[in-house]
Amino acid sequence: MHEYIFAAKYEQGADPLMDVFISYPELVGRALRIAGSTAGFWRVDRFVGPEEALDEVERVMTDTSVCSECLGEHPGCSINGEYEVVAEENWSRLVYAFTSGGRYCHSIPFMTTRTVGDGALFDARRCENVYEWRVLLPGETMGGEIFDKLQDGLPEGVELSLSQVGSPSAWPSPDFSQMTLPYEQRQAIETAVECGYYGTPREATLADVASELELPKSTLRYRLRRAEQWLTNSAFSDDRSDTINT
Repeated sequence: MHEYIFAAKYEQGADPLMDVFISYPELVGRALRIAGSTAGFWRVDRFVGPEEALDEVERVMTDTSVCSECLGEHPGCSINGEYEVVAEENWSRLVYAFTSGGRYCHSIPFMTTRTVGDGALFDARRCENVYEWRVLLPGETMGGEIFDKLQDGLPEGVELSLSQVGSPSAWPSPDFSQMTLPYEQRQAIETAVECGYYGTPREATLADVASELELPKSTLRYRLRRAEQWLTNSAFSDDRSDTINT
């Protein structure tokens, strides 16, 4: 098998769903399970971020006039999509999607299955203005053929790149992922890293990070401690699916 990474970068206004990620940089979407064949395409995604961002994601994804699989709005898309929010928690939504029928969809999974048939494996992640797909292709299939088909008719405001990893690398596990880390804790530890709190030498104090997040130091200290505990447990525990409640 060969592994390829397709990365689509979006300008504002090119795609309704990616517009939400551009407007809310802290929003992250990650596919937990993806299954595709020539008969249809199934996936479960977890979205983590502020409640207003999650409301917008749900609004766009349940709009039947919008194809959430296409790389930008494409007039030639004719597939039917079903979307359902199957779980809702603080700062996260779990969305089930099934797309089928139709003769054309300008999407990576559609073009892949139309090119190679069944047998490809997918992983996908959305963040800020980037929608990244990792694809494992069977046999001697080359990703360049799929890339060329996607480039033909690529909507305005979308830039697509392709890189070949070569032999399959460590495939990302959805259980060992920031997606199971509560949003507030993820935001705290990401901001601490960006500010240099974990640098050597340390470039920011706890007070600096708390000021950046507009939080009391005690609240930040608690969230960092919980996030650090989650990271440690995830790295060294046999059961990596545990989550830490806020």
